[in-house]
Amino acid sequence: MMSSSDDNLIWLDMEMSGLNTETDKVLEVATVVTDPNLNIIAEGPVIVIHQSDEILNAMDAWNQSTHSKSGLIEKVKRSSFDEAYAEETTIEFLKKHIAPNKSPMCG
Repeated sequence: MMSSSDDNLIWLDMEMSGLNTETDKVLEVATVVTDPNLNIIAEGPVIVIHQSDEILNAMDAWNQSTHSKSGLIEKVKRSSFDEAYAEETTIEFLKKHIAPNKSPMCG
């Protein structure tokens, strides 16, 4: 286990099905931890989350186009990971590098 620092920064990148937090879902999550000088300390797993065809078909034109061109929609359809797995895995990664209630989230 690497030592954590109160000064480390959490960088979280999420690809979403849209911007409405009530109805849209996370499609992909990636996490990086840096020191205050932005030197990468650790890169977490990139997790593609399975979503139903109903969620994918409800995306607006911009998201449909962007996520189709990047290949993300096909990856989402093939993924066996759910949101709970992504959350648990990300938290476990962060616990190795971040002191509880100390580091700000960036991104």
